[in-house]
Amino acid sequence: MMEVQSMRRKANEEGACEHCGGLVYGDTTRCVHCGKFPLKIHRCPRCRCISAGSAAKCWKCGRVFEPEGDYL
Repeated sequence: MMEVQSMRRKANEEGACEHCGGLVYGDTTRCVHCGKFPLKIHRCPRCRCISAGSAAKCWKCGRVFEPEGDYL
């Protein structure tokens, strides 16, 4: 029972989308306001790998990410 309550509490935690600032919840997969993932992550246009939003280049192929671009 405690596990279910913990999961509900986590799903109801509020936050802000890093792209548009809209209100999102812990279990949100896409922001309902802008349609992007609530956390900024890069998708390399060359090799399609996913990297952290703070990464300057792709970990796999080394392509440099555009400033404020290549985000999912």
